[in-house]
Amino acid sequence: MKALILAGGHATRLWPVTKKRAKPLLPLAGKPILSHIMDELEEMDQVEKIYLTTNQKFEEGFRSFLKKRGSEKDKLIIEEQECEEEKLGALGGIVNVIESRGKDDYIIIGGDNYYSFDLRNFVDFSQEKDAITNACFELEDMEEAKNYGIVSFDEDRKITEFEEKPESPESKTASTACYFFPENKLKVFDQYQEYWDGKLPRQKYMDAPGRLLQWVISRYDCYAFPFSGNWMDIGTRKGYLRAVEELQNGNLLEGSTTGSEIGKNVTVLGSSEVVNSEIENSIVLENCKIENCIISDSIIGSNTKIKNKDLRSAVVKEL
Repeated sequence: MKALILAGGHATRLWPVTKKRAKPLLPLAGKPILSHIMDELEEMDQVEKIYLTTNQKFEEGFRSFLKKRGSEKDKLIIEEQECEEEKLGALGGIVNVIESRGKDDYIIIGGDNYYSFDLRNFVDFSQEKDAITNACFELEDMEEAKNYGIVSFDEDRKITEFEEKPESPESKTASTACYFFPENKLKVFDQYQEYWDGKLPRQKYMDAPGRLLQWVISRYDCYAFPFSGNWMDIGTRKGYLRAVEELQNGNLLEGSTTGSEIGKNVTVLGSSEVVNSEIENSIVLENCKIENCIISDSIIGSNTKIKNKDLRSAVVKEL
């Protein structure tokens, strides 16, 4: 089987930090977000190739990342687009890989996600069912479920319903960006495109995995793989800081923090300096200089110099 990691987005909600740096390459608990997924896939014998699909804008960063990994399993695929308006969309990225790299069983994962379950168990369950399968996270309450695509399933875990951000959720089980498609079901991508062609703009229906799941469950047996523990979709400042808090064992202070008061959930990466400042629940990336500042609930992008500032709930990058 093949693994496909989707990393073609431009992460505009984290700009300016991600304007020149791909979100999956941001650090999380001591290593890039993407490494948490790829390290596990690397150890799975049934995974022959790991395809990473991204856009031309971030090509250099991903090539450098894969070169450091040095794995023969890893292959980079470049989508020919440089801005958000030209992107293929998540489903377009999938179709592009299948057409260029051939049919097989595929495990498909969003590159900015973290999962606490064992991917081997997910693949074993999916192959046993020989069906399209979606990893689904068990949320804590119904109110939270209003913010996600929600699935309902029967005793056999067959998905019976999918609803995007329902006002009155039927369950607390959220769809995540982790899917399994057996080779004999890859035809659904062509069928899905044929169905929506002319009904909606291509960018709209090809950038909506939830729409595909909603469409496909009425035509094929699809299954849920429910799990609890940790799931992070790291798409916003709050989401990124929460992911670091949940996964990182205390503060990570690789840089220097001279004369400073360091609170909880603080990351200061190597070559950065924090001088005579107060900082809490924040991430300071590489090669920064922060002096006489108060910083909370913020992300400071690499190569940024800040002096005599009070920053709260900010995303800052020196451009």
